[in-house]
Amino acid sequence: MKFICPYCKKLSEGQLSPHCPVCGKVMVVPKMREPNPRLVRMRKIDAIWHENEQKKAELQGVLTPSMFRNPKFYFAMVVILAVIGFSLFHATDQAVARQKVSTEMRTLKNVNVLAEALGRYHFHIGHYPTLRQGGLGALVRTPERPLEPAWNGPYISLLCKDGWGTPFVYDPPKKTGDLPVLFSCGLDKLPNTSDDLRADPAKFDPGTAWTNGWVSAELRIPGVKILRR
Repeated sequence: MKFICPYCKKLSEGQLSPHCPVCGKVMVVPKMREPNPRLVRMRKIDAIWHENEQKKAELQGVLTPSMFRNPKFYFAMVVILAVIGFSLFHATDQAVARQKVSTEMRTLKNVNVLAEALGRYHFHIGHYPTLRQGGLGALVRTPERPLEPAWNGPYISLLCKDGWGTPFVYDPPKKTGDLPVLFSCGLDKLPNTSDDLRADPAKFDPGTAWTNGWVSAELRIPGVKILRR
């Protein structure tokens, strides 16, 4: 190992010792200083900044003016826009389909509720309401022409239209023992077409379990005023 004495400036060779082999003075070997944490942190920040600038330069190099003169760029843009448009159309189509199914299911449920109410009306009166008595309106208020003393409704709280704003079609049976005609015209709002929603025939026979505890409407639904003509 070679070293220079800080006092006599003589070059010596051999094992390093505290005393200079030439002048005999004690040499102080400075300790290795630890790196300054602040300088280390600043160097890391500089390295990150240089790396960021390099990546920005690379990106700017990709988007050059000549790129907009390349037909491949416009072809890629058309493909991307087509994919986005197809995705939006598919999502909208699915939303419309879900809304359509929801309207059909809700309307079909209302048709079956009306059929069950007609069955309860028939249980009390002995026949279904006639068109002269108001048809389905007889489920809400006491029918007249003729008056039905055995009427114990209302059998529904409100007579509404189907999901497409069309009144439900009702026609009483022509012969004793037959079921009435009851259906919704569906989306096309035209009767007797393929999209009509008809009541389940079994719903017209509500059984007798519901009669347990059945009382007049005034007692069954407090605050409800039964309409009479």
